[in-house]
Amino acid sequence: MTDLKHNSPLTKFRRCPNAVFTELDGQTALFQSETCDYLVLNKTGSAIWELLDTKKSLKELCKQLIDKYEIDLETCTREITEWMKTAVEKKVVLRVTS
Repeated sequence: MTDLKHNSPLTKFRRCPNAVFTELDGQTALFQSETCDYLVLNKTGSAIWELLDTKKSLKELCKQLIDKYEIDLETCTREITEWMKTAVEKKVVLRVTS
């Protein structure tokens, strides 16, 4: 189920400053220093992480990912929403309003 807060046009996402990251063999490894969580992102997750170098909305993320991957808007929105929900819960991504 989609969290409506994630779909607000005013909601943007950015990397959490407490999330330290490095690239390992084409994947991104994250360490959240506050919670001591360690995550390894797959290729798609790594692409999302790269895009979050600046604040972006779901719409902005999907636009860039659709251009890069063969995926339709509905699928992209659903999958990015779920990814963001997990990333926010793990405190590696922050939800901000602008």
